[in-house]
Amino acid sequence: MTIDIPQDVALRLEELAKRKDADIGDLLRDWLERYEAERENDDKQWATLADLARHAKAAGLSSPKPVNTAGRSREILNTEFADYLNGRIDR
Repeated sequence: MTIDIPQDVALRLEELAKRKDADIGDLLRDWLERYEAERENDDKQWATLADLARHAKAAGLSSPKPVNTAGRSREILNTEFADYLNGRIDR
């Protein structure tokens, strides 16, 4: 079977296969199996706020302690937003 993919993608696959000392077909098979396993465990069609939070934690974007942005909204508007506006004006 032949699959037509962009040359840059093919080169990236080839480079990754060399680094991992693997066959491109094996890499693709592993990725497909992982993708299918994730889809089987996820019955949702739409992402929820919980999904977003889970992905943020996995990406290291979460705060170690709870942050009450709504409770600090006035403080944020009075400090950070003013700094943001000043930065925009200076451009």
